[in-house]
Order: sequence, then structure tokens, then C-alpha cells
Amino acid sequence: MRDASSVDRVRRTLLLTAPLALSASLLGCTRPHPALGDPASGLAAALAAGDRSAFLSRFASGAGPQALAARVYANLSRRDATARPTPRIVTSGPDRLLVSWGYPDEAEVHSVAGVRSANGLITDLAPLSTGTEWLADLQSVRTESRLTVVAPDESVLTRWWTAALAGLSALASVAPQGLRSAGPLLVLVPTDLLAFGRYAGAGADRVAAVTVVPGSADSLGFRVVVNPRTLDDRDAAATITHEAVHAAMGSPRLTETPGWLLEGIAESLTARAHRFVADANRALAREAIASGLPSSLPNTGTGDPGSYALAELTVGAMVQQIGWPEVLDEARRRSGTSGRIDDRQILTWYRDSLASLG
Repeated sequence: MRDASSVDRVRRTLLLTAPLALSASLLGCTRPHPALGDPASGLAAALAAGDRSAFLSRFASGAGPQALAARVYANLSRRDATARPTPRIVTSGPDRLLVSWGYPDEAEVHSVAGVRSANGLITDLAPLSTGTEWLADLQSVRTESRLTVVAPDESVLTRWWTAALAGLSALASVAPQGLRSAGPLLVLVPTDLLAFGRYAGAGADRVAAVTVVPGSADSLGFRVVVNPRTLDDRDAAATITHEAVHAAMGSPRLTETPGWLLEGIAESLTARAHRFVADANRALAREAIASGLPSSLPNTGTGDPGSYALAELTVGAMVQQIGWPEVLDEARRRSGTSGRIDDRQILTWYRDSLASLG
């Protein structure tokens, strides 16, 4: 299993509703037992009343269920000086909980957990969607200047906080007219590769980060979820720049916009903000066209680093012809409607740009 590296960082996946790992055994859950009737009512009342004892009493008395109950209560009752969505527990069936919650400055996340029970008491909760960090141990959180970073501990938090500030600063220096601010930006560092895989899906070890709508499609905002194995600080900052572009554009909801355009915009601005990315992409592009110029626009769906480099050059060619505001508008128009610029024209600009690489 490879670590995320300066090559792997080019592959960044965009997901609308982030997938879970592929099997129940990987998640550590089995089919819930529908024996509670309405498991949400007692939990919701206890949480609203701030009654920890009543909350824990809804769980079985064993060490495991009680430890789980304590974690969930601590996460959902957590308060700080920064605004966060008021957590709500509702039922979506006798065997599951729908929890609405969020980190500081985050839009409301709608997440789902399966319920296992015995004798009317909860014995286990397991994630049925992403955005269920309220099931895990308390995490370190820092919020300031429209940025929130969540990480397993303070040392990881400090590292990614620094990377996030550097990445956002680099983006601000090159952001074109028409790209709104990426903030408030939520950067989540999962505890391990398995937790990251619940967001990134198969091949998570080769993905540097994803920008997602966490939980269900009813959730209101976006998260940048980074691979905790990204070891190089320079790569970490560039990853934040790339994903902040996606967050600013609302890319996960632009489901009809072609990948080469969304990834090309993010990669183009990342290359402008970080010279090493530009240099690496030029090398990848030259390698990709060594056997001839392509006859179609890039396919970023494979996650191949070369395709991201070519997508950057495609967007760069568009920018030279029509400017950034029109390129950004084209990306938005193509989601659910049709763009104004014919792909054949873009292909001509793209091939001419490639031919000039030498």
C-alpha cells in the first residue's frame, strides 16, 4: 500500500455523497436488530436536557455500550465559543438514528447510524453514512478566520492547520475574479486510512484528499477530507489549495459538469499557486503526449496523474482564449444545463496548447 506522495497528490476525487467502505465487516457492523421501536426519543430528550445519566441509561450496561454512549454524548453535547449547529437526534426507522450535527462554523450535517439492541437497550451503533464522527473518540478542533481543522490529536492538528493556512494563502494570491471565498472551510483529518476510505472509497491509499457533501445529500455544506498519510508538508499545502477551489465552487454538487473542467480549474489554480505543481504537471503532460496529441478532452475519471495535468492545460488554454470569469461560469452552466462553448472548440485550443509544449 503506497503512501500519498507528490505524484499521488495529483489524483483528487470529487464525490457527491461520500461512500462508505465496501463491506459491513470493514465497517465493523452487522445488520441492526429492529427492537427499540423509537430509539431516538429518549436520546433526544436526554441530550436536549443535558442529562448525561439519562442518555447513558438508554444503552446496555456493559462496558462497551456504556463507553460508546459516553463518547456519543460527549461529542454531541460539546460546546465552545464558536457557533456550531445544534445537534438533533431523530429516528429514520426502528433500526437507525439520523443525527443532525456539525463542527464549529460547519453547515448542518445529516448522518445515519444503524442501531443494534437487546432487551430494549442499545448495544451498538455503526455508521451507515459518512459524517458520523460523533461515534468516535473526541477529536482536536481549531477554528479561526473562517477555517476549521479537525484532527485526531493536537500534533496532527497543528501540522494540518499550518498546511491549511499556507494553502489558502497561496490560493488567495492567484484567485481569479468570479471565484468566491472558500471559507468557512472545514478540513477533516481522519484517524487512519480506513476512516479516510469511508469518504474516498476504493483506492483511498492513492488519493490525497476528497471534497464531499458529508453524510446524506440533505447535508448543507462541504468537507475537505485529507489522507492522513500525506507526509510531505509541501504536498499538504497544495492539496488544501486544490480542494479549497472545489469547496469554493461547490464542485460536489455540480454533478453534470465534466470532470476535466472541474479538476482542470482546481489543478490550474493549484499550479499557479505552487510552482512545484506546475513543474510536475508539465513533465506529466509531455510524457502523456510523447506518442502524439490526444483526439479527445482529458478523462480524469481514472484518477491518473497525467489526466489531471492535461486537464490543467485544457483549462489554461480556455483561460487564454476567454478569461477566468467565463471559464468559471462555463463550469457552473454545464451542471444541469448546457455550456456556451463547444467541446470541439475547446479541443482545438487544448491541442494547440499541447503542441506548444515542445
